[in-house]
Amino acid sequence: MRIGDFAVEVVARGKGVGVREVGSGHVLARPGQLYALRIRNFGPLRCVADVTIDGRCVTSGGLVIDAWCTEELERPISPDEDGRFTVVAEGDERVFGPDGGRDNPDLGLIEVRFRRELPGGPERPRPLPTMPGIFERDLTRSGPAHPLRPRPGDVTIYSFGGADWSPDEPRVTERLSLSPKSLRAPSDADDAVLDASDTDIERAAGTGLTGHSAQRFTPTKLGPLEGEATVIQLRLVIASVETIEAAGSLVEDPVPPARPAARP
Repeated sequence: MRIGDFAVEVVARGKGVGVREVGSGHVLARPGQLYALRIRNFGPLRCVADVTIDGRCVTSGGLVIDAWCTEELERPISPDEDGRFTVVAEGDERVFGPDGGRDNPDLGLIEVRFRRELPGGPERPRPLPTMPGIFERDLTRSGPAHPLRPRPGDVTIYSFGGADWSPDEPRVTERLSLSPKSLRAPSDADDAVLDASDTDIERAAGTGLTGHSAQRFTPTKLGPLEGEATVIQLRLVIASVETIEAAGSLVEDPVPPARPAARP
C-alpha cells in the first residue's frame, strides 16, 4: 500500500505459498509463513518509520529510511530477541497468551507511521574574520573552508549491536527524549470487525517469532522531525491456498482493514 511518498508491503520469506495484499488492505497468508516488511521512501527527505505489529512497537525509537530508498525489516529491533516475523493463526495460546489473541483488537494489524526529517533552515549571516598579516594562496591544496558543525536539534541515537552491520541492512534510531512504545492507543477503527463467514478469509492472524535473523542495526544522527505522521495500515489474515493464489491486484486505500471476528 502506498500513501504519498511512502509505501509498506508485506513480502514472503522462505518456503510457502507466499502472501497477497488485496484491495481492502488485508494481507492473505498461511500459518507459519515467514515475512518481512518492505518499507519505501519515495521522497527527497530522510524519514523515520515507527512500526507496530499486533499493537506492539517493534522498532524502538524508529527506523531510518533514506531518501529514495527501500529497507526490509524482518525482525524486531530488540536486544534480547532476534527471531523472524512469522504468521500465527489466532488461538495460539503459546504466542498470544491465555486468550489466544481473541481479545486483542489489534491482532494482525501492521501500522507504520512515517515522519520526515525537517530540512535545515537558512544560516544566519556573520561578520568576516579579522585576518592580520599578508598571505599567499596555496593553489596546491583544496578542501572545505571549515569543518562541518552539527545542526541545532540533532540528537544522539543508539542501536543494539551493529558490529557486523552492512550498508544493505536497515538502521535504527532511538530518540533520547522518547521511551519505546508498547501498546498503540485504541482508535475508532478498532470497532470494525470483518465477518469471516461472508469472505474467503478463514480467521484472524497475528505475528510470532521463529528462527534467527542476522539483521543488525547501527546508530545514526537525525535532526528534528515533522509533527504530523503519514500512517499506513495493513492487516494479516489467514486464507486458503486457493484464495491466496487467486488474489487480485493491490489498491491504495487509507482505511484501516477490519479485524476478522474472533473464533473459538
